[in-house]
Amino acid sequence: MNTSLSPRVMFLADANCPFPMMDSEKPMRAPLKREALLEKALRWLSQRDFSVAELKTRLKTCAGSEYDVEWVLERLEGARFLDDGSVAERRARSGKEQRLVGRRRVEQELQARQVDPDAIREGVSAVYDDVDEDELARRFLQEKLRTFLASGKLEDPKELQRAYGRMRRAGFPHGSTVRALRQYSELAGNFDEMAGDELEG
Repeated sequence: MNTSLSPRVMFLADANCPFPMMDSEKPMRAPLKREALLEKALRWLSQRDFSVAELKTRLKTCAGSEYDVEWVLERLEGARFLDDGSVAERRARSGKEQRLVGRRRVEQELQARQVDPDAIREGVSAVYDDVDEDELARRFLQEKLRTFLASGKLEDPKELQRAYGRMRRAGFPHGSTVRALRQYSELAGNFDEMAGDELEG
């Protein structure tokens, strides 16, 4: 592999990446050779996480052949620069520690990114298996939905249902959500009856 590509060459390599053109008269740009394709992939990976499927899709927009794409992916995976297991675990840690979201939300996000199912299961389990989801739901309500805790909002049925919906979309199960809300709302004491069967889950 040519590792002596100058910044100028790297810039030109970016310019060679084909995108849909509005003007049909513009010439098609040449696809990248596999060494340049590998350089581009490394640059993308230095900027953010990619799942294998995400990077494969992106490389196809610049590659001359499927073989070149697979050649790049094999080398990146072999060197551990590309690893669905690491992507899953990092996303799970972010979900638990920064975003305070439930396990199900992280799983859905990773599925949307086409992360390998085994990697999702192992990565999320490594982070969430010891999590008290009731406690995490309470923290999410306190820190991310604190506006609902002001001025008795949660005693308003519509506001209570809004808070419930936000927590369910954040990946918390029905039971953990209701138990968290009951700590801050008397109305949530009979929330199941008020909300209706359609909110069960």
